[in-house]
Amino acid sequence: MKRIAVIALVSYLAFALEFLLYNFWGQWGKPELLILVVIFFNLYLGIRFSIIAAVFCGIFKDASGVAPFGTYVLVYIAGSYLTTIVRRYLYEPGSRFSRAVVTFFVVIGCFIVQATLSNMNHELRLGELLVYLLVPQLLTTMIAATYVFAQLKNISTFFVLKN
Repeated sequence: MKRIAVIALVSYLAFALEFLLYNFWGQWGKPELLILVVIFFNLYLGIRFSIIAAVFCGIFKDASGVAPFGTYVLVYIAGSYLTTIVRRYLYEPGSRFSRAVVTFFVVIGCFIVQATLSNMNHELRLGELLVYLLVPQLLTTMIAATYVFAQLKNISTFFVLKN
């Protein structure tokens, strides 16, 4: 129960920080912290807790957005499963490069799911999506990933989440 409470708190704090960063610097200054939270809990605690984190992150993001409710829950759960697949075949524990590779593939996968779900409601131009959405999302998330993972590791050791 303590793990779920910590996951909910970390998810909310990541959502609040992502919201603040977006309001201060726009799309180019906002890493996808919620995806990083989902990735971290998958790598640190496993798929079960990653899905719980994905549900919390998705609910927070859906509650503040204009997309149909449940869109981001689906995106983050897909990211959680994609993290498990990439973890199984490409991840080496303790390697910063491996964490960056996992982050890269999960951000790309979540972008594809998000673009597919958005395309169901209205027409999208792929070129504009790549330039104005994927590039800033990928760059800022990759830059912030190592620092965010280190801070999440400190939080989880402080709350003694892993036995």
